[in-house]
Amino acid sequence: MKRIFFLTLLSVVSWVLAPVGHAAPKCEMRGLWVATVYGIDWPSTSGATPAAAEAQKKELSALLDMAASSGFNSVLLQVRPMADALYKSSLEPWSAYLTGGRGTAPAKGWDPLEFAVRECHARGLELHAWVNPFRFSSSATLPSTTADRRAIENEWVLTQLKTVSAPSPKSRAKSRKGKRRAAPRKTTVKGVSILDPGNPDARRHIVEVCREIVKNYDVDGLVFDDYFYPEKFPVADGVDPREEGDRRRANVATAISEVYSMIQEEKPWVRFGVAPAGVAGGNGRAAAEHGLEPPSVGNDWMYDDIYCDPLRWLADGTVDYVSPQVYWPMDHATNPFQPLVEWWAGVARHFGRHLFVSQNVPSLPAGEAAWKEQRKEVAVTRLASRKEGIPSGQVFYSAAHLTGKKARGLDRELSMNEYSSRALMPPMTWKKAPQAEKVKNLKRNDRSLSWFDRGSGRYVCYAIPMDVGPIDALAQDGPNFDGRYIVGVTYGNNFELPMQVLKGYWYAVAPYDRYGNEGEAVTLNAPGL
Repeated sequence: MKRIFFLTLLSVVSWVLAPVGHAAPKCEMRGLWVATVYGIDWPSTSGATPAAAEAQKKELSALLDMAASSGFNSVLLQVRPMADALYKSSLEPWSAYLTGGRGTAPAKGWDPLEFAVRECHARGLELHAWVNPFRFSSSATLPSTTADRRAIENEWVLTQLKTVSAPSPKSRAKSRKGKRRAAPRKTTVKGVSILDPGNPDARRHIVEVCREIVKNYDVDGLVFDDYFYPEKFPVADGVDPREEGDRRRANVATAISEVYSMIQEEKPWVRFGVAPAGVAGGNGRAAAEHGLEPPSVGNDWMYDDIYCDPLRWLADGTVDYVSPQVYWPMDHATNPFQPLVEWWAGVARHFGRHLFVSQNVPSLPAGEAAWKEQRKEVAVTRLASRKEGIPSGQVFYSAAHLTGKKARGLDRELSMNEYSSRALMPPMTWKKAPQAEKVKNLKRNDRSLSWFDRGSGRYVCYAIPMDVGPIDALAQDGPNFDGRYIVGVTYGNNFELPMQVLKGYWYAVAPYDRYGNEGEAVTLNAPGL
């Protein structure tokens, strides 16, 4: 109980009595990318021993503490970075980024995804499992576990090899005449391999990998990264490049559609998102197919070179959200942040799906300039969303740049400014969800609120100053109360109140289902009620 109280206090202390004039929307995705490939964000060290597992748990817990205290409401954890698994899988080998050896199991009982889901929910955070669906190997040497050999032997794998020649370090040896010898050149073969999107068996494997995650873990979402076909993958002789491009884009679209259908079968409340590149076709070919104007900036790299067509997925209704990686600053010469985000907002409104813009923290300038840039970018996403009448959202890449030595105070700036009040995940209004029932028997015992669980599984809790009446506390953009009064989200039927709101407040609890819908609140000790 003490630990639960600590987590609750940690996650709400920054929002208690948020400024009245805050501009933050009540419903907004505030996501944080957590990359595991190459140990970018986590884990910083690999190992298969109990000590390694404990160190990884401690490190991940600290990262989640930062996310909760900074105002995030969702974590996108990379669990399948390279046709491997950071979870218990019957289909994929254990990840070397976790244990130090591909296929090497971690210490008994250590399941990072299970732990992450539990710890995220204890902090009121959603957990979205981040999957790289097609990436198989990023080197010329293919992996060789049993699962890997199965994919190779069944011809599921496409490989692109490149021979790279570069000067070796210059020799210090000299000839007899005293002249420096010509530097020898070093030739290396680099390669990238993917699971073939055009192979039905490979696609079925990807679907079953995703099913294993969705079925076995209580995740809130599943998200794909932007690795599709290798860049400029060769076209066979005699094949029309344009026709082949259409075929490859159709293959990717089919894979995404099949995964989406699987999710609707298993757990339709699990959000399915894809994070494509931030540019979507400057010459208008992709946009014209759907009656849209092309973006005013950018090019066709995503469409032509990696065969990615997010407009098609949106038109087909096979994604719940897109999180385009708009990884350029406001003043970028060719891909400035603002016009790209404004275009994507119009696209999301057109297709009736959510837009959660990915922002690149490493590209921000140093010091105070970083704070100013990220505040501008958040403001742009909110203004563009408001203009189009759609929910707002940001996803920051990546966690390592918001905690530790690389943080530059951005986590603190977020908690004090843009994220100074809580936000709920936007509802998926295109999905039919059961009507959430009001809580019953709401009670307070010292620091604890408790109630009878009517089956919602998730609830939002409010603490409202006594001098604010129920009418004044109502949210203008939501069914219940103003977002500044949110003190927490809980995946259960009890909530530990922080000490800051134990006196002088009245309380409310509303069902908040896994689709993001908020039901009618029940109040406790409300003035005039």
